Amino acid sequence: MKKVLIVGGGVGGLSLALALKSQGIKATVYEKYPRHQLHPTGHLIWSYAVRILQKLEVPIEEAGTPLEIFEVHGRSGAILSEMPIGKISREYGADSYEINRSILIQKMWGMVGADLRLGQECVRVESLAEGARITLADGTTDSGDMVIGCDGAHSLVRGFVDEKAELKMLGAMAWVAVIDSHPPALKANRHMDFWQPGSKAGVADVGRGQSRWYTTFTRREADPKRSKKEQIREGLDPVPQAIAQCLEMTREEQLIPVRHGDLLGLKLWHKGQVLMLGDAAHATSPFAGMGACAAIADADKLADLISAGGEIKEMFQKFQEQRKPAADAVILESRHNLEMSTCRSRLKTWIRDWGLSHIPEQKMHEIVSAMVRGQ
Repeated sequence: MKKVLIVGGGVGGLSLALALKSQGIKATVYEKYPRHQLHPTGHLIWSYAVRILQKLEVPIEEAGTPLEIFEVHGRSGAILSEMPIGKISREYGADSYEINRSILIQKMWGMVGADLRLGQECVRVESLAEGARITLADGTTDSGDMVIGCDGAHSLVRGFVDEKAELKMLGAMAWVAVIDSHPPALKANRHMDFWQPGSKAGVADVGRGQSRWYTTFTRREADPKRSKKEQIREGLDPVPQAIAQCLEMTREEQLIPVRHGDLLGLKLWHKGQVLMLGDAAHATSPFAGMGACAAIADADKLADLISAGGEIKEMFQKFQEQRKPAADAVILESRHNLEMSTCRSRLKTWIRDWGLSHIPEQKMHEIVSAMVRGQ
């Protein structure tokens, strides 16, 4: 393998580039956005994916902070569950981390170095008799042994692999933000989730005095002509104290709108010498907290297969066979979690809240163990 072309400089593409680099395989990453266009958002990276990043020597502790406790608050606002994420994560070899995505990406960009081409948008992908080629917006081209699409939920590469593939929109929208403040109601190294009928909100410590927070609403669309904060306050009943504090600390322009969708039914992740990973292949909503983790796991597996060598078609088939069941399970779990956390039925939410508040210690250990291991 002489050269791998990677389309997309997000967590999945950068993880793949670093993994290939560690095995002596040249990889060039093409990212359409320059540095200053990164939106400040955040996410949770579970222990199993943290171990992969640590293996690649990514300084993840500089981009976030370990998560110790994940709180779930029910319909009445009371705490239903305090999941001991930190304790159980360390049983499997690494903390789970709450991350400032912008900082993580910039650290990884620096590690990839000259093999990262910023501000160069891929507009066409081709599979050739031998190898693959991309065409950039400025008309220049580059060729390699294969092209790997890591260009997210709205992937251009996906259009080459399957031009009919479309995201399934879930009827949910959100606003997300990272702020240089810490709401007083949020304790260090904690994540607080608030589940209300038709809505879900959360806030988490990401270290260095920063926090990330979000609100999600079902059966609603954002009105671009109205204040985002006003719409958030209208959608939460009541507004949890921690979220009210976040609203006071956040400027309107810091709130990034997001519409949630996923991609469950894609039969093939590859065509010719072109393959997709991460959200390009199996986009998911954030309600299982596994999107970034799945992309990191994809990159780790694919790098091992490329390093082992062999015929590319067989390599790509093996990759899909090994990763698709886990990726599909994440999508289904995320859909289930969206329904469970934003359920509107009083009876169902009563049953949910009672069940979450009465989980035996051993069962809680099993649940959290599965989460930190990516299962």
